[in-house]
Amino acid sequence: MTSTLPAATVLAGPLNPPAGPIAPTAKPLAEIEPRISISDTNTPGDADSVFRIAAPGSYYLTGNITGAVGESGIEIAASGVTIDLNGFDVVGVANSLDGIRSSASLRNITIRNGSVRNWGDDGIDLSTSQSRMTHVEDVHSSGNAFAGIRSGDGGLVVNCHVSYNGEDGISSSRTVIGCVARNNTRFGISISTGGVVADSSAFDNTEWGIYGSNGVTITGCSAQSNGDGIIAFGDSLIKNCTANANTGDGINGQQGTTIIDCIASDNGADGIVVLSRSVVRGNTCNGNASDGIFVSSSGANRIEGNHMFGNGRGLHVIGPGNFIVRNTAGANTTVNWSIVANNVLGPIINRTAPNSGSVSGDSAPSSLVSTDPNANFTH
Repeated sequence: MTSTLPAATVLAGPLNPPAGPIAPTAKPLAEIEPRISISDTNTPGDADSVFRIAAPGSYYLTGNITGAVGESGIEIAASGVTIDLNGFDVVGVANSLDGIRSSASLRNITIRNGSVRNWGDDGIDLSTSQSRMTHVEDVHSSGNAFAGIRSGDGGLVVNCHVSYNGEDGISSSRTVIGCVARNNTRFGISISTGGVVADSSAFDNTEWGIYGSNGVTITGCSAQSNGDGIIAFGDSLIKNCTANANTGDGINGQQGTTIIDCIASDNGADGIVVLSRSVVRGNTCNGNASDGIFVSSSGANRIEGNHMFGNGRGLHVIGPGNFIVRNTAGANTTVNWSIVANNVLGPIINRTAPNSGSVSGDSAPSSLVSTDPNANFTH
């Protein structure tokens, strides 16, 4: 027997569309990508620029840019502009101008995430007409005829790599963090009065690796194989830095500078140099061709707790009125201590033959020969 079951009921939607015009349901392009692409249509250039940004907003590249003779790649002519290079390359040609530049006294300019190279002037110049509060991040700038990156007043340069530029790698008025500067013709990194350079490295630059003006702070940095390593002028701080194998001096503190917990080794001249009113504390200066520490002027320097080993001279002081305590020196080829008269110093104890017995256990007698807490030691 064949059994016949009732068919399932299938319901369909209404066949009549709702009243009114039919509208798209997708988001408009302006919501998907609210930024403005840099193009001939959106940002047309002028007589001296390939592209020109004339209004505030967020802009981005959709491809590489190639320069033109007598023109900059991108000219910024408005405040409140952010440019995302989007990983693309902004490439100059012979006799071009800047890769990216500001053309007026502007504020709040940001450039990030790409490459700028081979321009006839600077790679990025945001110092034009005293632009302020500029930010350059994650940019490679190389092979430009002048500077790699110039930031404006209050400028911030972060995680940038600058190399083979004809002048300074980075010239900033305020803050440089996490950057690398190599093979630039003048300074690797140059910072203006009151600025900060942190966690950055400079190597193989022709003149100074890191060059600071008055009142700067340089921390956690490395300067290797430059003409000279690190310099800071009056009333500055250099801390936790390494200056190694530079042709000239490792670290130069000038007047009123504090240099603490640094390593200056194997430099072609002096490890550390200071003038007056400075503090040099807790540093290691080994293998420098001239002096481990050179106090090149008279007056009010505090030289404390440093170790100087295997230099030409250990500590070399040519002026009076300095305070010298708790230092150690040894195996310096010319002399361990060379200090003129009329300085204040703890006793210098010769322990080149310490004559201590072997130690196995929890205690041993002192071989220092002195209990003076301010003593300096030769060993």
